[in-house]
Amino acid sequence: MRISIPKITTLIAFAGAFAASTAALAQTTVIKYSNWLPPGQAMRMEVVEPWIAEVEKVTEGRVKIETAPKVVGSVPAQFDVARDGQADLVIFIPGYTSNRFDVLEVLQMPFVSDAPEVFAPLADRFYRKHLASYNEFKGVHPLSVYVVSPGQVFNSKRPLRSVADFKGLKIRSPQASATQALTLLGAVPISKPVSETYELLSSGVIDGTFMPPESIPAFKLTDLVPYATIVPGAIYNTVLVLGINEGKWNSLRAEDREAITRISGDVFAGNIGRAYAKGDKAAFELMRSAGKPAEVFPAPALAELKKVLLPIERDWIEKAKKKGVADPQKLLDQLRADIAAAK
Repeated sequence: MRISIPKITTLIAFAGAFAASTAALAQTTVIKYSNWLPPGQAMRMEVVEPWIAEVEKVTEGRVKIETAPKVVGSVPAQFDVARDGQADLVIFIPGYTSNRFDVLEVLQMPFVSDAPEVFAPLADRFYRKHLASYNEFKGVHPLSVYVVSPGQVFNSKRPLRSVADFKGLKIRSPQASATQALTLLGAVPISKPVSETYELLSSGVIDGTFMPPESIPAFKLTDLVPYATIVPGAIYNTVLVLGINEGKWNSLRAEDREAITRISGDVFAGNIGRAYAKGDKAAFELMRSAGKPAEVFPAPALAELKKVLLPIERDWIEKAKKKGVADPQKLLDQLRADIAAAK
């Protein structure tokens, strides 16, 4: 049986096209993302999901991120999930693990900033310039280091207008510096991840929570916390990290790592800051419409609050020295100066 030349040409062309498509598929690297952010949440909808789509675009399809149907492991364990390769990509909160990321805690000190649109991108730049050399994220490559809105105080018991008003309240704390602040204020800190807040409040296990304002409606807490207190300057900030398993990161082509880096870092962080600033505004409007306006902590009481919380800085300085920071106070002063200059 003879095959005509046109048919041979067609077969060769088909085989070539098939081989090319197979090669393209073989070159696609799939990154598995462990997600714990709820549907509709600002970080997820406005920043993370668009970034995932952008990664595929800037790498011309060579890198694709697939979101797991549910979080891999627990929310506090996300760093270990990425480091150990249970998932490739995570968002982890260093403050959920005490005595592990001590140097990074400079970004969480009291009264550093209450403006996420300013602090979020600055946090990434500050980390890379001043903190990365301490290698606290060994095994996980930080694509972006950022803060969300600062934690403010929401509770079901009473308005907070003085330091004494904190006494005895059971408040959820997301990290060590917040736990220390609550202890110094005479409150009872309950260390739990944000994902458990609704159950804890609705069951009466806690009276309130430290939380970014944006997250109150996002986690369906508006009806559970009628009293909102805004502390100017903020009692603390929460650092988050978009991180990828170091081995997985190094396995990507150099041009793909460069492309992803360009849309991550302070670019990603800046998008987070703007999304949270907008989300905070919407959350406060929702609270006001529900007859639950937020109160600003009074100035005389704020001066007392700052004095009460001074041990947090002093204790961090001692921890940082033990981790090899020569002059922690200078580092904190530089952070505050950078924020003042960026406003």
